[in-house]
Amino acid sequence: MTVPRNVVGWILACGASIMVTGCPKPEVETSPPHSMTSDVTGPATVEVPESSNAQALSSKVTKVTVYSDRARVTRQATAKVSTETTVFAFRKLPGWVDDGSVRVSVSAGRIVDVRVERSFLARATDQTYRKAKDKHQALTNQLAALDDEIKVLAAQKQQIEAIKAFSLEKITKDTTVGKVSVKSYGEVLTFISDSLRATAKARRAVQLSRNKITPEFQASQRRLAEMKNLMKLEETTVLVTLQSSREASCIIDMTYMIPGATWEPMHELRVSSSDANKAEVTSYAAVTQTSGEDWRGAQLSFSTQSSVRSVRIPELEALTLGDTHTATRILTSKMSSFTRAQKAFQGQSKLWNKVHQKASAQARLNFDQVYKSNMEYLQVVQNKTVRIFESLQKRGTTAHFKAKAAPNVRGDGHPVRTRIGHSTLRAKQKIVAVPEQSLNAARTLEMTNSTGQSFLPGKVALYRDGAFLGMTAMDFIAQGERFALFLSVADHLKLSRKLDKKHSTLVRKKRNKMLVAFNVTVENLSAVQTALALADRIPLSENKNIKIDRVKITGGVKPDSRGLLHWKLTLKPREKRKFRISYRVEYPSVLVLETRRKRARTEAMNRRPRRSRKRRGSGTQFAPGTLNAPAASPARPVQQQKYKIEDQLLDLEKNF
Repeated sequence: MTVPRNVVGWILACGASIMVTGCPKPEVETSPPHSMTSDVTGPATVEVPESSNAQALSSKVTKVTVYSDRARVTRQATAKVSTETTVFAFRKLPGWVDDGSVRVSVSAGRIVDVRVERSFLARATDQTYRKAKDKHQALTNQLAALDDEIKVLAAQKQQIEAIKAFSLEKITKDTTVGKVSVKSYGEVLTFISDSLRATAKARRAVQLSRNKITPEFQASQRRLAEMKNLMKLEETTVLVTLQSSREASCIIDMTYMIPGATWEPMHELRVSSSDANKAEVTSYAAVTQTSGEDWRGAQLSFSTQSSVRSVRIPELEALTLGDTHTATRILTSKMSSFTRAQKAFQGQSKLWNKVHQKASAQARLNFDQVYKSNMEYLQVVQNKTVRIFESLQKRGTTAHFKAKAAPNVRGDGHPVRTRIGHSTLRAKQKIVAVPEQSLNAARTLEMTNSTGQSFLPGKVALYRDGAFLGMTAMDFIAQGERFALFLSVADHLKLSRKLDKKHSTLVRKKRNKMLVAFNVTVENLSAVQTALALADRIPLSENKNIKIDRVKITGGVKPDSRGLLHWKLTLKPREKRKFRISYRVEYPSVLVLETRRKRARTEAMNRRPRRSRKRRGSGTQFAPGTLNAPAASPARPVQQQKYKIEDQLLDLEKNF
């Protein structure tokens, strides 16, 4: 663009003025492009150098035994063995395979050697990583050059804006003295407009180039970050050396322990109104795993046995009190390899699952949240089943179950339920009423475990005629053991148990004397005759300072050796029955004072904030017979702690 001579004079004048007054510093954004969360399935495959002599095997998981805190996985592959020593490799296993648990068997030939090796999925010296890094650096330099050009254009625009401002000031002065040249001023305005227009065009071109490069830069940035993560991610390779006296095909089975799996038992109880003497009990295993393994089509088994039992031949050693060195060595040798595997799992499992997942785009976006939720669930179930199975082992009991089908067990931690047992048992329905514990009568099923396996502790879903009634719980039931399960609430029965204050007294002296009387009523609200078992009790004293006498019970029953009372009743439609229980207790007054202080200390400790996570079922529990106690939920009768007579006396005194 040719600049007229008179315009040059204007520009020189403007330049001189700008040099004197200074021009404002341009405010230009210079920050690099923001990184974006990856929405790809994972980084491209990184080539890991393979052992020169090892033949890679194509293996598949065929069997899995799930324990409370880990799984024993069996992989199977086929290979051809010969008279020459050959090394075969099980590759691309998770980095948290327990080294000490690896076992190998073959159908032909003999095993010369078994080794476990680990390698990172990527290294800084890998050619693929260097190429990705060089490409990312080149894109970074291009963006930096474009950013520099934008800064230059921004400064150029400000320079032109300064000339424009000075020209307005000069035209004002020239108008005052009468020295305005219309032609010269017009040429200046044309120059300024053309310059601004050219600068804006150049800036748009630079910005367009930058916008084209930015997505490629961001993709390169994600790829480089993922490859850096692969430098922290290990994979396991098991090398098996075989030799045979002749050429043959053989099957190689490899077994190993791996963390990140657990299971819990649960059951279904189904009854029908048309056949009240039968009940169908179906047992399930709810398995959860984030082990990084593909278990599709594998034969699943579930065990309550401890998975850390020694694989040595059982033998007794000298029992030396105080000498813990031998026991410590044995325990350390059994636990050290799995401890390493557990730490590797905790540090790498999230990245491993993210790299190897095969999911939809939406699932990949929500991966972090879903993974965290599933891992928290796995930890809750694992902690619970470890405690349950340990309690079974203390009573000398273990159980082993096989899945009835080969389910598709997901590897993202989502629980999958598979059937491990089904049986039809003879059942007898009863109605049990214990108004001291609950004002709801319970309809129960009495059965005998005539199956070939035990029932494990777990939740039980209740169904009648196909309708879901709710949940209850089952304790451990051995083979041949009789047991009863809650079925539903017998809501046509109305129960009450009240203290008869007119006939109850308390005399406070050095030795208090309390006379208590309870009125227990049972009413049949239906138009159908109903049979039920009613239960209550009187206190028993194990303290020689507490004396119980004047026991009176209506209904013609006597307490058994445990102080329990049982009535077998048959109520006609709309019939109401009333029973009276009374007794006198004599006890030292100081006994109640000591019990009150002890309870106050316990309540104060319970109010303190606890650092440890509260266990399920902990907290304040009301004892049976306590007048303030809420009725127990009929969906699951509460297993009450032993209720001492001192506590009952303290609660009863509150009514006087």
